[in-house]
Amino acid sequence: MESQNYLTIAIEKMGHVMLDDRHMKASDIYKTAVKLHKKEDYNPPSYNEDKFKVRSVFEKGGLCFYVMPKDGRATEFFMYIHGGGFVSRITHNEWKFVFDTVERTGYGAVVPIYPLAPEHSVTEALDMLTGAYDKLCDSEDVQRLVLLGHSSGGCLALSLAIQLWKKGRRRPDKLILCSPVLDTEFEDTELEQKMSDKSRFMYRYYYTPGIKHFLSAYWVKDAAGRTDMTSPVYYDITDICDEMDIFTTNDDMLNCYARRLYDNASRTNMKVHYYQYYAVTHDYLEHPLIPECKTIMKKIAGCIKGDSDFVPADIENDIWCRAMMAERYPKLYEDNEAIKLTDKLGIEHKKRNARYTFYDRTVMMERLVAVDERVRNFINRYADGIIVNVGCELDTMFSRVDNGRIKWYNVDLPERIDIRRKYMEIRDREVNIGSSIFDYEWLDEVQKPQNVAILFVVYDMMRYFDKDKLKLFLDAIWKKCPGAEVVFDAKNSVAKHRWNRSVFMGKNKGTMLRVSIDNCTSLMYDWNIKYKILCDEPILREADLERMFSHSEARRFRHAIKKKYDKVIHLRLGTEHFLDNM
Repeated sequence: MESQNYLTIAIEKMGHVMLDDRHMKASDIYKTAVKLHKKEDYNPPSYNEDKFKVRSVFEKGGLCFYVMPKDGRATEFFMYIHGGGFVSRITHNEWKFVFDTVERTGYGAVVPIYPLAPEHSVTEALDMLTGAYDKLCDSEDVQRLVLLGHSSGGCLALSLAIQLWKKGRRRPDKLILCSPVLDTEFEDTELEQKMSDKSRFMYRYYYTPGIKHFLSAYWVKDAAGRTDMTSPVYYDITDICDEMDIFTTNDDMLNCYARRLYDNASRTNMKVHYYQYYAVTHDYLEHPLIPECKTIMKKIAGCIKGDSDFVPADIENDIWCRAMMAERYPKLYEDNEAIKLTDKLGIEHKKRNARYTFYDRTVMMERLVAVDERVRNFINRYADGIIVNVGCELDTMFSRVDNGRIKWYNVDLPERIDIRRKYMEIRDREVNIGSSIFDYEWLDEVQKPQNVAILFVVYDMMRYFDKDKLKLFLDAIWKKCPGAEVVFDAKNSVAKHRWNRSVFMGKNKGTMLRVSIDNCTSLMYDWNIKYKILCDEPILREADLERMFSHSEARRFRHAIKKKYDKVIHLRLGTEHFLDNM
C-alpha cells in the first residue's frame, strides 16, 4: 500500500474496531460490544447538508437514512449495508463513502441502521432489512436498485437477496459484495482453517474461537442450520439476481469465502465479476484518504452505475511510463500504442513525474528496455515459440517484439482483461486469459505443443509476491511446463529497503515490497537444483544511461549498477529440452 498510508490506517483505526484482544472469550466480547453501543454515533455527519438531502425513516427494529442528490430526486438507488462484525455501527468514514458514491453516481442511497449483536440476532436484522427494502420499493419510483454490502454487511446483503427471492419480492438489479463475511456458523472446517492463518491477521482484523462462540451464542441463536440466513455461501443462489460483483483482497482472511462464492455463482446463469486487489487492507471502504482504497471506491461507484470506463491507477502508471520512455528516448524504446493510450485515457505526464524519485523513475524506464531485450533474445532462439505475459494489464509488448510467428498469451484478472479488450484489439496469434495469476489452473489454458519453447514474462509484478509465493509460482510452471523459461525483475535487499522507506515517507507512489533477491544462484539452488540461471544482470546499463542523460548524471548510477540494486533475472526451469547457444 502506498505512501504514509500505514500510519493513516493506524490513526483511523484507533478506538474503533470491535475487538482489541485476540484472547477474548465470548463473554468478554459481549461486554465490549455493549459498551461500544452506548458510545457509538450512527448519525450522518452534518457537514454535507448543503450538498445532499438527508432524511430519516423509522422502520420496525431500526432506522433508515435516505441520502439524496441536492435536488432531492432520484429513480436509481443503492442500499448500503455497513460492516462492523455484526456488533459495530456505521463509521464516519463509511458515511463519507456513501456521500462520495452518491455524488459520483447521482443515485440515491438508503442506509439501514440494523439491529446488532449481542442484543439482537440475525433473524431480527434480516426482518428489519427486508422491511426497509420493501418500503423503499413502495415509497419511491425505483427504476434501478443495487444492493451493496461490506464485510459483515456483505453477508446480510446476500442473505437479504435470498430472502427476497424466496418471498417473491422484487429482486435487486445488482448485488455488490465487498470482502464479505459469508459463514457465521463456520460449517466448512477447511475454510475456517484458512481464515485462521495468522499471516492474514492485519489492522486488528482476525479470527479466534472466541469470535466463533460469540456469534453462535448471540447472533445465530435460533437460526442455526438456516444457511440462507447464517451461511449464505452454501445456499442456492441461482436466481437471486442477474448480476453480481465481488470485491476482495489477496491478503484478506475472508478471501477464501469470496473465492468460494465466485466459484458457486459462476456455475449459474448469473453475470459475475470478481475483483481482487493486492496489498490492500480488508476494510478499504473505511480509508478514503488512501489512494489504493480510493481507487476501489471509484471502481465500486462505476459498478453501481454499470460503467466500465474506469481504469485503475496502477494500469495508468504503467502506460504513462511506457509513453514517457517512448517520447523522450525513441532510439532506445518505441511504443506508439502507449502514446495513443495516454491520449485516449487523458493521462498527464506532469502529475505523475512528481510521484517518483529520479532514480526510481529511471529504473522504471530502463526496466522496459531490459525485459524487452530478454524477450527478443528468446524469440531469436525460438522463432516459433510461445510467450506468456503474466499480469499483462494494457501492456503492448506483443506489438513491440512480434516476429510474425510467435504465439502470445496475456494473463491477468478477469476485470483487467475486460479493460484490455475494451482498449486494445486482439491480434492474430494472441489469446487473453482472465484469471488470478495465483490460481494456477490458467496454466491448463496455455496450449503448448511438445518440443515448442515457452517463455513466461513477469514484468513489474514483484509487488504481488513474497518469497513463498514466488517459489510456488516457479514450481507450478516447472511442473506444468518443464524446461520453460521465466523472465522477471527484482530488487536486492538494499534496494527493497530503500524503496519501502520511500513509499512509507511518501516520496514514491507504489506498494511495499515483500521479496528481494541478493544471491540468485544460492536461492535457486535451495529452491530447485534443476533451475538454471540464464541471466542475472543489473537493469541499469551505463551505455543506455549515457544516451539518456548527461555524462555527470549517468555517473550517479554507477554504484547502483555495481551493487545490482535492480536486476533482471532469466531462468530455465528444469531439464534443458532445447538446443541453446547463449
